Amino acid sequence: MIGKPFHVAGAGCVLTRRGGRLVAFRDGELRASAPLTMVGEVVITGRVTVTTPALHALLANDIPLVLLSSVGRPLGRLEPPTAPHVLARTRQLDLHRDPEVRLVLAREMVTAKIYNQGVFLRRRARRSLDPDQVWDVVSRLSTLEQAAGSAVSLPELLGIEGAAAGAYFGAIRSVVIPGHGFAARRREGRDLVNVLINYCSALLRETVMSAVLAAGLDPYLSFLHTPTRGRPTLAFDLMEEWRPVLLESTVLALLGLKSVNADDLTDDGERPCLSPAATGAAVTRFQYRLAAPARSWPARSGSPSYADLVRNQALALRTALLGEPGGYRAFRWR
Repeated sequence: MIGKPFHVAGAGCVLTRRGGRLVAFRDGELRASAPLTMVGEVVITGRVTVTTPALHALLANDIPLVLLSSVGRPLGRLEPPTAPHVLARTRQLDLHRDPEVRLVLAREMVTAKIYNQGVFLRRRARRSLDPDQVWDVVSRLSTLEQAAGSAVSLPELLGIEGAAAGAYFGAIRSVVIPGHGFAARRREGRDLVNVLINYCSALLRETVMSAVLAAGLDPYLSFLHTPTRGRPTLAFDLMEEWRPVLLESTVLALLGLKSVNADDLTDDGERPCLSPAATGAAVTRFQYRLAAPARSWPARSGSPSYADLVRNQALALRTALLGEPGGYRAFRWR
């Protein structure tokens, strides 16, 4: 049985161990508790105090500790030193150095991402303010998906991906979620939508990162993204196919349900961040989405959840690297 993430967010929180449980307090009041045997990883956001007994318990039980800033930027990761699947990592390095292999894998990742962006918009066209405009963008994405599938270089492929992202977020801005001060997708954006996307992106990144590590792959050797010191670019690769499915879907659900609003933005002097209540709502909704039965094409047997398929995709990539890289098939939504 795979444990679930245990999230602790907000200044003033203290994470410690009590017997066989992890417990989180704020101002002396118990806020959360879980048996160590049921925890898959611990994710802390902001200035949370983690006691030494808690750290020892996490290491002893092989539970990663993920540290995020108040705006969701990764600060680090603590886990026991392991080196599983050395053969897979050696093969990964060899194939990373092969431009043709990199292009084959990158094309599969980008075409799946663009396909899933189209599915995302098709599902929301009827409820939008301008369905015809949404369908125009869907048609544009279909054309870009075909172009991505025949790209002959990584720069060309990245250019197509950028064009698709511009069209996609343009539709979201103008007809799917008007208002909220969302002018464009920017990592440094200070509006509610960009802040939510940034934070939920951190949740998705750590979910994929855990799957990559569990599969025994090197998270710093990628195929689509250029490896950069300290950045888990393979996790970024595998995030692409999941962004519309898990990230943007979560953000639009939070806005549609009015679980988060502009009053939930606080400014730490550098950039806006979510209030503890909004952070909790985002985590809850993201975990709900992960646990939902997956809708994939082709359909999978056994009614797996999206969390199951995120792990399966990392394993599928390892299998492809050990066999035929062209055999990797990214997740496609249904």
